[in-house]
Amino acid sequence: MKGILCFGDSITFGRGENPSIGWCGRLKNYFENKETYNGVYNLGVSGHTSTDLLKRFDVEASGRIRNKRSTDKYLILIAIGTNDAKFDGKPKEENERTTKEQFRKNIKKLITKGKSYQSKLAIIGLTPVDESRTSPYEKTWFKSERVKLFNDTLKELCKQNNMPFLDMYNVMIKQNYSRMLKDGVHPNSQGYNLMFKEIKDFIEDNKLI
Repeated sequence: MKGILCFGDSITFGRGENPSIGWCGRLKNYFENKETYNGVYNLGVSGHTSTDLLKRFDVEASGRIRNKRSTDKYLILIAIGTNDAKFDGKPKEENERTTKEQFRKNIKKLITKGKSYQSKLAIIGLTPVDESRTSPYEKTWFKSERVKLFNDTLKELCKQNNMPFLDMYNVMIKQNYSRMLKDGVHPNSQGYNLMFKEIKDFIEDNKLI
């Protein structure tokens, strides 16, 4: 058994296209066709923050990682932080969904939890937002500067822990990324195609599974 556990929010789940296939669904189609017992688990929950993920991480991981044979291999991918970075209302300090300090603490705890399993662990960075469509976004606000700040926090913690990090923010910011977003936050099919290619290459180039 070779399994990939994809933890995250609505962007992992695949919001932005219908049906919600996303980068995780594309990875599932690719990876599971390579070998009979390969498995990709979409553990993305819309609206979840790093705090929400901490509450469910162990239950989700322990229920899927079963190292019964020497050939069993698992990879944990964590792609979280976009909802942490947003404001519940206008962009003011008192409206922060998650403070930078709390986000850092949460990610450090998630890294510790992830390393406790017999599997490899990597983090996927955040995707940029189109402020022209996210200020406001429903009753919340997304600011590019803050999304980048949280992405940089992920990058820094991965460096400190000698962990693989895919800087998806940097990849997409170099593209005409606004055309790859359905609503300013969630990628469309073009965006998910790019994410899948980058994540697939990232896994294979780093021999993560």
